[in-house]
Amino acid sequence: MGPISAVGTAFAKTFNFSGRASRSEYWWVFLFGFLVNLAAIAFDFTALSMRYQVEGDLLFAATSPFDLFTPWAVLIFSIPMISLSVRRLHDAGFSGFWLLLSFIPLAGFALLILYMLPSQNSTTHYGAPASRPMADPSGKPVTVDAHKRAMQGYAVLFEKDKPVSAEVQAARKAEISDYYRTKVLKPANSA
Repeated sequence: MGPISAVGTAFAKTFNFSGRASRSEYWWVFLFGFLVNLAAIAFDFTALSMRYQVEGDLLFAATSPFDLFTPWAVLIFSIPMISLSVRRLHDAGFSGFWLLLSFIPLAGFALLILYMLPSQNSTTHYGAPASRPMADPSGKPVTVDAHKRAMQGYAVLFEKDKPVSAEVQAARKAEISDYYRTKVLKPANSA
């Protein structure tokens, strides 16, 4: 899932605590929220430092937390991130109650590990996998067999400088002649 669709999905599913969310969906939204909050902090710091030069210590008495951008950014991102975190835990195969670890000092770091775990490939009681299967350029899903053959093709590139034994050459010739016989020279009765 791309960054724009991940952020859009997260905000569209703000109050949806069921289902699953892929790793890419979670981390794109996390990155976006981090950057927005970082920009809000930088803006607030700059604005407050300029106002402090003019107003001095009176600035702190006259400024409400909601006069700043940072609390608003935190509020805007908190519920979508909580629901997205629950869906991400579901996708990794855990209950959303694991999110309560974030309230225990230092134990919340264990959540980062859970968020990094791969998706469960099978359908669970939380739903179908969030990530879609790979597709070829025509849009058809790529089978595991086709993917395996492609990876074997890449492996040949690393072995191109190795000498080829007589058995391997004979096997390649037999495979090519068999392919030619069955695919190119079609039998007379199938035409």
